[in-house]
Amino acid sequence: MPSIPLLRILLVGDPPLTDVRAALESSGFAVSPLGLSGIDLAEVARSQAVILAVSSKVQQTAQSLCRRWRIELGEQYVPIVWIAEDDVPSIAGLDSGADSVLRNTGASEVIASQMKALLRVQHLHVRLQSRAAESQHLNQKLQAIHQQIDGDAELTRRIHRGFLPQSMPEVGKSRFAVCYRPRSRIGGDFYDVVRLDEDHIGLYLADAMGRGLLASSLLSIFVKKNLQPKEILGHSYRLVPPGEVLDRLNRDLLNLSLPEPPFVTMLYAQLNCRDGSISFARAAHPHPLHVPAEGKPAYWHAAGTILGVFESEFPVQTKQLNPGDKLILFSDGVHPPTTGPGSLNDPLVEAARRHQALSVLPFVDAVSLDLLEESRHPEDFTLLAVEML
Repeated sequence: MPSIPLLRILLVGDPPLTDVRAALESSGFAVSPLGLSGIDLAEVARSQAVILAVSSKVQQTAQSLCRRWRIELGEQYVPIVWIAEDDVPSIAGLDSGADSVLRNTGASEVIASQMKALLRVQHLHVRLQSRAAESQHLNQKLQAIHQQIDGDAELTRRIHRGFLPQSMPEVGKSRFAVCYRPRSRIGGDFYDVVRLDEDHIGLYLADAMGRGLLASSLLSIFVKKNLQPKEILGHSYRLVPPGEVLDRLNRDLLNLSLPEPPFVTMLYAQLNCRDGSISFARAAHPHPLHVPAEGKPAYWHAAGTILGVFESEFPVQTKQLNPGDKLILFSDGVHPPTTGPGSLNDPLVEAARRHQALSVLPFVDAVSLDLLEESRHPEDFTLLAVEML
């Protein structure tokens, strides 16, 4: 074990104790004797320890010095030991800031051992102060990094929100409404309702599950930019079928060749706003819920695997929305963890049935309020609905 460096000991008294000085010097300490009057605080701060020879005549002076040194030294720890006459109470020294009070009789026999013990404490105190300073410096660096991450997250959130539609279109006999509640400032859910031509609307809801919130948001931006629901062919165009839309998007994700594949679930639908016919394809996303004008809501099932993992096919389902019917696209966060689509007491089906008669905007608000009040949702909550008039 490395030895503790022994620096000078300030021996204060008038006159200083010669036997104590001799005991300290024989133990290898450098002793600097001083009188009680005119002691500069800098002398105390430069010493490794202070020893005060205290009699009843100088007791008050010694107490005053101890208190002042403790205040002015602040966090710097300098051990102070009283060598007191028998008529000086120990409590007087300890209450004024002394670390130890020894009696003058026999003090020289234990003073060297006492000083070594206090200097070990001082050495530990210095180490703790150093580590505290390092911890404070590290904390400041972490705060700066956190502020940078927070700023990056805010920028990503704004970009993510900028890709979400600011308003819902009204095309033909179709009307749309949405409730979007991300679980954090940056959500993994994203959606859109896009007019494809005079009669058709493309709509989708997706959930990007990347590695962390920023990755999920950037992944959602990539998916949105690569989604191709319409092809321009010279002076004409072609509406890309939902299954082909998902297939192309799946290939784009696979072509990223990332070491850890990004997972994306999606439901893409193409609606004829004139006659209510709707076709859709699904990539492992929750099945849409059909809410008829009258009758019990029911899920429209379709096969389909997650995007971005392997090549797959996405079968297309074609259905009909009659006047007054609604179709709900929703994310995982709509169902509480203890329930799921088709469960005995499916909260989404029950809420849809309760508010079945409402038009699409108040319908979405009412259903979302019921579900959000029922339980806390750990995932993003997105509910997108279309109604045929």
